Amino acid sequence: MINGKPCGRRHLSVVACVSAARLIFLSSSAMAQTVYAPVGQIIGTQSDGLALFQGIPYAAPPVGDLRWAAPRPAEPFKQPFTADRPGNECMQKAIYWRPGKAASWNEDCLSLNIYVPSSDRKSLPVMVGFHGGGSVNGAKTDWDPKELAKEGNIVVTINYRLGAAGFLALPELNKESKDGKSSGNYGDLDKIQALRWVHENIAAFGGDPGRVTIAGQSAGARGVCFAVASPEAKGLFQGAIIESGRDCPSISNEEAVKSGEKFVEAIGCSASTDRLTCLRAKSPAEILDAQTKSKMTISTVYGGYAQPLETLKAFETGEFNHVPMIVGNTRDETRVFVYEANDLLDQPVDKAQYETEVRSRMGNKADAAFKIYGDGADTNPGLALGQLDAEQKYICPTGIAVAALAKWTPLHVYEFADVSAPIRPYANVPSSFDLGVPHSAELPYAWGEDTVAGGLTASQEKLASLMRGYWSSLTAPTGFANAGDWPAFEGQEPRRIIFKAGGVTEVVAERDYRASRHCDLFGGKTN
Repeated sequence: MINGKPCGRRHLSVVACVSAARLIFLSSSAMAQTVYAPVGQIIGTQSDGLALFQGIPYAAPPVGDLRWAAPRPAEPFKQPFTADRPGNECMQKAIYWRPGKAASWNEDCLSLNIYVPSSDRKSLPVMVGFHGGGSVNGAKTDWDPKELAKEGNIVVTINYRLGAAGFLALPELNKESKDGKSSGNYGDLDKIQALRWVHENIAAFGGDPGRVTIAGQSAGARGVCFAVASPEAKGLFQGAIIESGRDCPSISNEEAVKSGEKFVEAIGCSASTDRLTCLRAKSPAEILDAQTKSKMTISTVYGGYAQPLETLKAFETGEFNHVPMIVGNTRDETRVFVYEANDLLDQPVDKAQYETEVRSRMGNKADAAFKIYGDGADTNPGLALGQLDAEQKYICPTGIAVAALAKWTPLHVYEFADVSAPIRPYANVPSSFDLGVPHSAELPYAWGEDTVAGGLTASQEKLASLMRGYWSSLTAPTGFANAGDWPAFEGQEPRRIIFKAGGVTEVVAERDYRASRHCDLFGGKTN
């Protein structure tokens, strides 16, 4: 409320709300945590040069009949909302790579955190982050982007529905959708609803709703892919960053429905005359158990109003939201996945396992793969398999996506290759091979130094500062920061940047990069 008038659409304009809110920020440190937004009064906390607003609901709780339904907007606050706690994590099992984080049976979890720099600046750029976790684990608190906010950005992190709760597709759910043929994309629709909330409310925090960058890593990156390809997200963001998103894989609604039928059988609702009533009566624990038992596919789903085309096909045909983009991968991506599945949870890969896996994957190209990756297989088969896995599943598919995008929209491409990057704490079983620069290694550099024990060293901070500068400038009116040092991915000989230890960078031709990563072996040849 400002001067006795509620700060909403029917009363004060957003501009007036912003002006009043900024005056409060400037005039009284005791009230610096309070914002008056169209959704209502929000009271946060302040420390270390930032105002932090946590656990703000951006959608109605997806419970009861809203379980497996598109998100509904959150109701405006009738009383001041105290935003001093992060709130519930979405439904998920515990997992080894999130040490200290328990399983969650909560469905009332669709909330966001907002980091605001304590300054008198207005119309700040906004960055909205989607966490990773295979679309089955993770939360907005997995990132702590204080450094990015202190450099003049308003940063928003969100929760979204995970696993079966977020990605179940069925014929009955298709019928309930607004076009009668869409389901399986609830977790991705949550992200779009969060962007709508940001568009309507972020000005009250000092942010510019016309300068929003969305960013995600791993599963969160695939959420960015969804938004970029979705007509529903048009106009809600002006830049996009895809970190380790592969080639933005997606499956058809038909394929998702087949997988969903396995889930229905596993949870015991296949014989019910009203399967949705049966499903909506199940407990979160039962849902999680059936999700595991059925081995259902958890993936971006296309075929309907929210994403009519397969994501990569949308990129290839230009039928997506054209915004400036940053896309890239780490140097060794899924080497760490080979470690997790073997050394960490079982035993190291032996040569017989390596050979069986290569023949199964590569078919008539197996002998060629043995020539490329087999030099060290006698002494280190885990490393050989990890190198093949990283290039086959992440690095080379990323090249296919960027080649498609570059035809239509401004693009910058990177590889994160800081060999000094800290390994996450769950990797506490000695590995039988060097993990290199693994999946998620860049996260503490861009999305919060406190996400690793002890933070970053001074040398690592040089690279982190450089990367944050690039990420922040993607939508800058003055153009991309230091564009001469990181050329756009364009023309007949597109180039990408390699981020190395100590802030050192190297620019390489994409043709040479793909050759060095053996991408012709896996098909999908590009530049």
